[in-house]
Amino acid sequence: MNNKIVYTNSLLITILAMVTTLSGLFWKGMYARETVSIAAQARGQDLVTLLVTVPVLLLALYLIRQNSLRGQMLWMGSIFYFLYTYASLSFLATYNQLFLVYVALFSLSLYTFLYGLLSLDVKAIKNDITPGKINKVAGAFTIFMAVMLAFMWLSMIIGAIISGSTPAILETYTTLVIQALDLGVLVPAAIITGVLLLKGRAWGYALMSILLVKISLLGTAILSMIYFMAQNGVEIVLGQALFFVVATIGGIIIAMAFYNNINSSVKDYDSLHKMAVSGK
Repeated sequence: MNNKIVYTNSLLITILAMVTTLSGLFWKGMYARETVSIAAQARGQDLVTLLVTVPVLLLALYLIRQNSLRGQMLWMGSIFYFLYTYASLSFLATYNQLFLVYVALFSLSLYTFLYGLLSLDVKAIKNDITPGKINKVAGAFTIFMAVMLAFMWLSMIIGAIISGSTPAILETYTTLVIQALDLGVLVPAAIITGVLLLKGRAWGYALMSILLVKISLLGTAILSMIYFMAQNGVEIVLGQALFFVVATIGGIIIAMAFYNNINSSVKDYDSLHKMAVSGK
């Protein structure tokens, strides 16, 4: 992995993210065209992105500088969060002055994430994660939560189709962007990752290291959204709120245990690889 690309792209993402989050939190007219619910959710996510995800990304850069494999995986999970978040805003948010910034963050995060995936040494990552029950717990957890998320969204959507109405969550918007991303990207990714990990495949270990960080960060953002919605008088669906509380708390606990099992540094692997090639 080329650290120059990692640092440059990450700092650009950090700067652009600070522009969007600070504007959303302190520019009163930024979300003026949104519904009360979406405006509250946007500000809730802005707060977590600014105070949690940006620092996590910078921490990951520091760890990468120390040749830490944990830092690399934490970095990948953070970039995945930015990719999901700004893909959502690019397609969901009503047009505003920061539209091009949203698109820039979406594009930059997408290609940075793809670069990171293509640079992974998945066999080395598997070898560096200590075998244990937490791996099976992580696999089962992500599959179960993915199935529950799919059931939650599908029951809402199919129920609306059967009744001939539109889902209440749609409000004044044209389509369900978040649900499309969850059902089309996140749910399949979580199930595939969980299955691969339970089977002991190398990609399962690598993808789980990324997915757990993304789940923890996004879950924290969603809890912040729920708080902002409640503060603005938006009705909260209790079942959905409880689901995200469990997913977030469970994700954070499992992520901490999973990362605790990552042992070696990137430098160690480079040395091992050279030794294997040379036969020494």
